[in-house]
Amino acid sequence: MDKDELLGKELSNLYAISKQVNHFFNGSKIGFLNERRKTMLEEYLKLSCKYENDIAESLRHINVNPGNTTDSIVQEITENLQEILSESGIKKDSKQLSYMMSLNRLISYHVANIENIGFLLNEVELKNAS
Repeated sequence: MDKDELLGKELSNLYAISKQVNHFFNGSKIGFLNERRKTMLEEYLKLSCKYENDIAESLRHINVNPGNTTDSIVQEITENLQEILSESGIKKDSKQLSYMMSLNRLISYHVANIENIGFLLNEVELKNAS
């Protein structure tokens, strides 16, 4: 596998992450979160939604069909978030904390994917410059 193929795979992952995040949080009930945490989540979602179409276009540009790509790690984290949302009988503070810890994992995973793409783009540019 060459660097261009790796870039296609990472872009596909980024597309899957954005798509799954946007789908999961669309209409998600986050009323139990305090205002600061709601704002943080809303800003994250704006960023994720903003780039989903751009990522799909980038994939098409390098002849990769985004299709029905999914990411198993995102699936696992969103299932955990849904479980937390479904739990009853736990204190609001504990629910917020548990939810935010899982959300932090999701955001960190998303950021790591973006960093990988930046790293690969640097490598591809260096290869093309040589």
